[in-house]
Amino acid sequence: MDANTSAGLYRDSRERMTAAVRSLGEADLDKQVPACPQWSVQDLVSHLTGVAADFVAGNLAGAPRPPWTAVQVQTRRNLSIDEVLDEWSTTGPALEQVIVGGTTSHPLVCNPYVDASVHEADLHGAIQSGRPTREAWLATLDWFLDEPGQLTVITPDGTYQAGSDGPTAVAHTSSYELFRALFGRRSASQVLEWDWDTPSNAAAWSMSLARLPQTPGPLDD
Repeated sequence: MDANTSAGLYRDSRERMTAAVRSLGEADLDKQVPACPQWSVQDLVSHLTGVAADFVAGNLAGAPRPPWTAVQVQTRRNLSIDEVLDEWSTTGPALEQVIVGGTTSHPLVCNPYVDASVHEADLHGAIQSGRPTREAWLATLDWFLDEPGQLTVITPDGTYQAGSDGPTAVAHTSSYELFRALFGRRSASQVLEWDWDTPSNAAAWSMSLARLPQTPGPLDD
């Protein structure tokens, strides 16, 4: 993907989330995010703001592991949502300039729309406000699934392959469900419900894809 497209996808996601969150009251900002139950809605926005700030500053040590993201949230713990969003309105465009300027080749920094699109879906799931645009999750699938693998997933939008230790298998589902499952936002039981070639393959891959411990149960977003 070219730099301008990547920066544009990130900008659009940032602007959509900013608009959605600015109108929220305190009760909604304090809601637990089902896909990230250790975070409230405001914590989620603090993380996204912190990602932009860290990427611009070149603070990549430990990215994107939990200790790295925890600092982003804790640093902004006592700020109002307006202060957090105001910071993002500065660091976000600065990150977009880094991408377009081509001063780094780090895959996370060059493609921040991937993390943003995942968390935009998390946000929508928490406040029941729909989904990100198709463009966002399809671009994420194209970026994430760019290598041949043992698992072939056929969706109405295309055919994708994923590699792991699972058996050679074929499954049919929607692009959105694949997008959410790849980032641990679907439980093993939800992945089992895809249209699989054989039940034994489904059991092996459902455990591999639903790999994040915060989603043992189904998510509905």
